[in-house]
Amino acid sequence: MKKYLILMAAGSGTRMNKNTPKQFIEVSGIPIIVHTYKQFKNITNLKTIIVLPENKFEYWKNYISNILKEENVKYVKGGNKRFISVKNGLKTISNKEGIVAIHDGVRPLVSETLIKTLYESANKLGNAIPYTPVINTLRKYKEESNLIVDKNNYINIQTPQVFKIKNILNSFELIKDSNYTDESSVIEKSGEKINLILGEEKNIKLTSEFDLEYFRKIII
Repeated sequence: MKKYLILMAAGSGTRMNKNTPKQFIEVSGIPIIVHTYKQFKNITNLKTIIVLPENKFEYWKNYISNILKEENVKYVKGGNKRFISVKNGLKTISNKEGIVAIHDGVRPLVSETLIKTLYESANKLGNAIPYTPVINTLRKYKEESNLIVDKNNYINIQTPQVFKIKNILNSFELIKDSNYTDESSVIEKSGEKINLILGEEKNIKLTSEFDLEYFRKIII
């Protein structure tokens, strides 16, 4: 099974309120995107594509490649939406019979065990989407009213989301609407069944200053 990784690092990370996009913030002297990349290092037969911001693409490419040095990594320009960035990454894959994982560059705590499980599941089922149960009580808020909803009817979706390449490519060619925030929504829209795999609570997306400080404490 030929395996690919598309590591998403094209966003601006504005919610972190930093001048530097959050995927490039250094923790223990290493940018978050590289911490994330290292979680996949022991996956055999893997080729990596890192999608970087279109703005200052060469700058960020040089920055990351100088850290990774001899690593066999391909760098791709992103777009102004995730859909476009993912599509740009997919276009660089020549082997349409393999499996591709699409992962947020700011989820550096994903385990090797989960990664392997998702690749194996996608190879058997066509796709594998990690999730975690909703823990907190949920209320639906609308204008000045709110009401409780059954949290058992909802789950949290994570990455990496893993697909057979020919399936995800076909979905991205069929769907013209680019307003999707994750890839499972794209293949679902094209008619493919979503296969949910239990993820990990620790596999958080570093979004806020609190998340960043939490990660710093783990790494130090």
